[in-house]
Amino acid sequence: LHRAIGAEVLISPHRTCINVDCPDHGKPLQNPHKPFLCHLFTVDRGVLPIRVLTLYCKACRTTYRPNYSVSDADSPLSVRRYHKGLPDVIDASEHYYFDTRFMSLVRAQMAFAHASGETVARIYNLGLSGDVNHPHSMDGDHVWQAFYLHALLLDAARRTEILCLPHRGKQAERFRTALALRNLRMAGTGQPQWAHACNECEKVSGSADPSQPQSIACVMDGVTLGHPRCIVTHCVGRLSSPRDRFCEDHSHLSKVCAIDGCQEPCSDGMRTCGIDTHRAFEKRQRERGQAFYRLKRRMETKDALAALGRGFASSPDLDPDPQLINQRTLAPKAPAPEQPLTWHGIRAWTHNEQLIVKCCGVLLSRATFYTAESPSNCLRFLLATFPSHYPRSRPSFCFFDNNCILLKHILATNESRLQGMGLPVDVFHAVTKHKDTDEFCRMNCNPATFPELYDQVHRKWIFNSSAAEQTNAWFGQFQPLVREMREENHNFFLDEMILIHNEWQVAVLFKRGAQPRLVPIEEL
Repeated sequence: LHRAIGAEVLISPHRTCINVDCPDHGKPLQNPHKPFLCHLFTVDRGVLPIRVLTLYCKACRTTYRPNYSVSDADSPLSVRRYHKGLPDVIDASEHYYFDTRFMSLVRAQMAFAHASGETVARIYNLGLSGDVNHPHSMDGDHVWQAFYLHALLLDAARRTEILCLPHRGKQAERFRTALALRNLRMAGTGQPQWAHACNECEKVSGSADPSQPQSIACVMDGVTLGHPRCIVTHCVGRLSSPRDRFCEDHSHLSKVCAIDGCQEPCSDGMRTCGIDTHRAFEKRQRERGQAFYRLKRRMETKDALAALGRGFASSPDLDPDPQLINQRTLAPKAPAPEQPLTWHGIRAWTHNEQLIVKCCGVLLSRATFYTAESPSNCLRFLLATFPSHYPRSRPSFCFFDNNCILLKHILATNESRLQGMGLPVDVFHAVTKHKDTDEFCRMNCNPATFPELYDQVHRKWIFNSSAAEQTNAWFGQFQPLVREMREENHNFFLDEMILIHNEWQVAVLFKRGAQPRLVPIEEL
């Protein structure tokens, strides 16, 4: 493969057919077409014009491009098979390529500056390319497409597998299945640092004898972050578009009146039926979302207050008239107001993202809670992160700000798979949020009742129980980026940001002398 930096022609690394089922296997490939013009985004040389050369094997009808090969490209079911390893350049689209070195900068900007694809493109056009008016300047779509493809190629390289994507269709749609599959692998135990251990999250308890059992602590917490979801309660179906209100299974409800309890069909292009009160309710809801409505209400409130002030000023006697008071007292009571209307005519978002963080700052796992940070959801998350087939993966302690309620739920359901794991409340919330009169919490979840958590000699806590709160300050800033993403893009992006954060955090721990390491799976 010619290195793209300074090369005139970009060509496939394979010069002979690699299809073992092809009769011309091992024979030189043909060059049926002239090179076509493309542009390469580089770190240090701006936007470079390059020529891309396509090779072809007539026997098996396979086309070889710089990043992939595809057999029978005209078929609607054709598949791109990307070459093994990470290439020097990434084909973000048909005519735009990204230098792989630049993708490292893109990932760092997204992870630590919380930059969107559009922001990265503006930084590049203004700061790196040196020509903001370049006819082939970078845009946000190019950055997002390159980011997802680069991350998928990295994932395939880590697993020593070949990335396969559909050849037909738009670039953004091409990634959907691959993103969803990677999200499934990441759930629970999928993060590369899931088996992390170091001297800051693993301590010898009891004595300084290394043969004594180790105490391992982590923290669980939620952060308000989410993606659009189906508005049907407890439905976890995937939306076709972030702009939808219902998933495919409940899409028929979009034709029913959005007022709760009404089953009449919608009409006139509105989300309510023809009943006057329902239609008027929707119009009021639509008006409230407009700036003119809010400004008009503000003006009416100001005029009412001014009129009230003038009325008091012009009154000769501010003492109330007893006769008027008696008339008000004897007047019949007004009828009770009707039950106000409620509706589901607007979109809904997932409730929060739940994180499990080692006390050293390394993130182990992430999960999306759709409707609530309930004890049942937290229990399922813990069981998915520390499954029973890895019994030694369970930490000795898991801090959580609502562990007293979680422990009650565990006892009520007779759940035994977390037996032996201490569930203290983190120190900050134990002091500020939990009452001293709560006998159950005081006896079972008070961190001071666990001698392994406090160093009596140095008078300090052994583990950082606020690690999740500190991580949330970084993680929560992704909300503007992911709020309008599709579910699979949302989950993939956040998992990739966690992966990048963990790589950086492990490097920090190494510099601090914490001896970060991965526990072999067979030991768990």
